[in-house]
Amino acid sequence: MLELLKDIAQCVALCISIALNSILTYLIMTKSNSKMGSYKYIMMYMSLSALCYSVLGLIVRPDLLSYSSCFSVYVKNSTAIFKPVVMIYLMSFICAFYFFFASLIAVHFVYRYNALKYGPNWTYFKGKFLFCWFLISPILYVNWTLNCLLVFQPNENNTEFLRKRMKNDFGVNVDDITYIIAEFYPMDRNGIRTPSFWTFFSGINFLVMTVASLIVILVFGFKCYYEMTRVVMPGRNYSITQKLLQTQLFRALVFQTLIPSVIMYLPLFVLFIFPMFNIDLGFAHYVSISISLYPALDALPNLLFIRDYRDGLSNFLKKPHETTLKSFEPYSIRRGSRLTSATRSTVHLS
Repeated sequence: MLELLKDIAQCVALCISIALNSILTYLIMTKSNSKMGSYKYIMMYMSLSALCYSVLGLIVRPDLLSYSSCFSVYVKNSTAIFKPVVMIYLMSFICAFYFFFASLIAVHFVYRYNALKYGPNWTYFKGKFLFCWFLISPILYVNWTLNCLLVFQPNENNTEFLRKRMKNDFGVNVDDITYIIAEFYPMDRNGIRTPSFWTFFSGINFLVMTVASLIVILVFGFKCYYEMTRVVMPGRNYSITQKLLQTQLFRALVFQTLIPSVIMYLPLFVLFIFPMFNIDLGFAHYVSISISLYPALDALPNLLFIRDYRDGLSNFLKKPHETTLKSFEPYSIRRGSRLTSATRSTVHLS
């Protein structure tokens, strides 16, 4: 029964994610202010990546196991769409999104800080420089994909190691699943468990990429907060519209960081690192559900906090006869403000 509920929850969450990220991508393409500059493309990059992740997740629907000295990602052959050899590749692809999204959020914070500090004068997020920033996430993605394909391949010893746990805890025959596995202390021919050099090397690789992304997020997150306090400070040379827009974008980015940190990054980090110390965890089965929620929840901050997209979504959901013919003016002051339209300012983010 639990397995059925998990499969239903995963499918529903991923379908919602596909719908929300499709809508968000459309709104970014059609409702973004022309002065948002390169940030529009970074947001679209994130949204399209979440859309790809959701489609791949709906195809694979992986489950997790953190047991003793191993961490494993597996799918049941009975529900798999493709042959086992193909599913191993697909599981590797979906695992690598962990670093893709973490590094892309770090890039978001770097851009937000420099947009707040330098505005349109900072040119290192344009043209060829923007392309270089976009390459960071794919490089980390390829790194971990190759890591999964070259180091985490299963063998007969792994199969026998998992057999009892899979049968007792999940009622699953290990011969009926396809999996990739990071076993930190495999058993040698003499029946003695010894550390695996390549698995620990992969663990260090995992730690380095995770900690590097986290440091960038924290450092530039605090810098963004400091610059935001300067933007909203009374007497500073910023218009009210500029303060509103910067606040909207910063809040959206903060929630885009908190959501995956709670439901994806922290649980997966714990599940992968604890087997390095031969510590057995029992909640891995539930993390696969929370991970499937990530791309659906990740689209909400942009849809709810950024006024352009919130109003665009509201108009999209309205009935045709309820839609006003009045054109929408991005980032204008809300009704009731003492400022006239002549005092409204244009915000430059690029």
